[in-house]
Amino acid sequence: MAKRIIVAGIYRSGTSLIAELIRLWGAYAGREEDLFKDQYGYMEHLALQKINDELLKDNSRVPTPTNELLEKAQDPVLGERALAALDEMDREADQNGTIAWVWKDPRLPLVIPFWAQIWGDVTYVIPVRHPVETILSAAGMEGLAQEDVPLSAGFVYWQSCMLNLLSFTEASRRKFFMAYDQLIQNPQQECSRLCIFLDEQCKRSSENAGDRIKTMAAQVTTNQYHYRAPKSLADVEITTQEQRGLYNFLRVKIDYPSESFNPNDFALYPGWREYLQTMDMLLSSNNPMES
Repeated sequence: MAKRIIVAGIYRSGTSLIAELIRLWGAYAGREEDLFKDQYGYMEHLALQKINDELLKDNSRVPTPTNELLEKAQDPVLGERALAALDEMDREADQNGTIAWVWKDPRLPLVIPFWAQIWGDVTYVIPVRHPVETILSAAGMEGLAQEDVPLSAGFVYWQSCMLNLLSFTEASRRKFFMAYDQLIQNPQQECSRLCIFLDEQCKRSSENAGDRIKTMAAQVTTNQYHYRAPKSLADVEITTQEQRGLYNFLRVKIDYPSESFNPNDFALYPGWREYLQTMDMLLSSNNPMES
């Protein structure tokens, strides 16, 4: 059976670029008619999107409680739909003669408690990008000026998503953390790291690896780096000690993916979900497209 590769990163963290690199490495991404694409991203499989829409009730700003997602993983109807989508990707990859397939959706960090119960021993590729960059880039998608961006809410959202990813991939030995800034600055080196990792995970021969790495690296350009953090996270006053520590820990994971994770070291503060719900209502009421 083809290996399953999951690009698990938040909005604007480089998920589209990294999924494309994995496709160029040799993974199957789906039939063209089954892939969603817009000006902000691509290679999002519609079957995955539809299930995530249902899991999130069309709200990707406020994380769904983990216990609700774990309960939904036990729902026989939803579980069968998810398994059918996985089986279909397995079948199509086999028909195309590929040894692996790739899925991505920037909402996966929100719903990974569900999927981790469903998709088995998958291979994770997790982008790591400075949270200020992801927040500003995502806000730009929604038409918000930088001075109007609620950075504190963005940090809580980022913290919640990354804690989810770390918690539900902790037991996996098949994970690769990739720094977005390093990828843009040194694509040859980072594509080589990714290629070697995927070859090992999928038991693929290293023959022609140099050609594959060259093709992957050619996909990376500096103009893909639209938002650059103006300062280190330690200098951003509104961040909490836990948020700063979490980002530092993620940078450690890039070189040491098996580094032990203790969620209590980076815990969210009480009332964080209610805060995001309030900010979501405010943003929705100020956005004529959502009213």
